Amino acid sequence: MSDERVDGEGMDTIEESLSVIYEDGDLVVYTAPNEEELKGILLNLLKRNGKMGIKDFHRYLSGLASEDKIRYALNELLKNETVIIDRQGYFYLTELLDMGEYPSEEVEEFIGEEGADLESL
Repeated sequence: MSDERVDGEGMDTIEESLSVIYEDGDLVVYTAPNEEELKGILLNLLKRNGKMGIKDFHRYLSGLASEDKIRYALNELLKNETVIIDRQGYFYLTELLDMGEYPSEEVEEFIGEEGADLESL
């Protein structure tokens, strides 16, 4: 992934889940997602892209959610065991892991809930 904001299919998914405040020919202003909407967006991004790191999420969500809010939402998803994190800092959707959707060589050794520490990533 590049260091620029991501456009295209991933943004379409995000934009569909947000309310429009203002729109004209040149500009569209969306409401920032609340905590539950943000969790849904993160889960949809994982379904679409597979494993993702904090910086990957932030590239999609720059201007919509701060890195702190993304970390908080991911921590909540970790507590609920909806996602899991590996030692490299990549998040995986537990549902896809259970279905065998990730290639076995891609899946690193996972950190359990008690070992997960997003502050160090």
